[in-house]
Amino acid sequence: METSGFVPDDVAFIGALCACTHAGLVDQGREILDSMTRQYGIKTKLEHYGCMVDLLAHNGLLDEARDLVESMPMEPDAFVWGALMAGFKVHRNVELAEHAVNHLIQLEPDSSGVYVLLANVYASSGRRDDARKVRLLMNKKQVEKTP
Repeated sequence: METSGFVPDDVAFIGALCACTHAGLVDQGREILDSMTRQYGIKTKLEHYGCMVDLLAHNGLLDEARDLVESMPMEPDAFVWGALMAGFKVHRNVELAEHAVNHLIQLEPDSSGVYVLLANVYASSGRRDDARKVRLLMNKKQVEKTP
């Protein structure tokens, strides 16, 4: 971008961070997020943090991803917690997944996806009783799974 004379906006940075996520380029993602404010003076938005959390979590940097969520200057939304949760599912970290789910349920109490994701985390970790409890909780709260 620098050599072409193109001046990126905040949307261009979202695209670059998403590309880093798909390619697993953690260090480049960190550099891009840093250059956004330092070099281009663009204020970091919730979407940028969500992309960075997704990048870190999917690459197994779960503690760093959680620390980023907890240090964000704004309240994380369901996308940010969902990105964190998805990373926990991939890397089978049940305790951190439960932490993310508690926040997701507060933000989206009727979202079946949150419950299903937690049940899947439990099931893939061999905790079938806990997975069954989550499904029973869904029934009790009358949360219907979207096909």
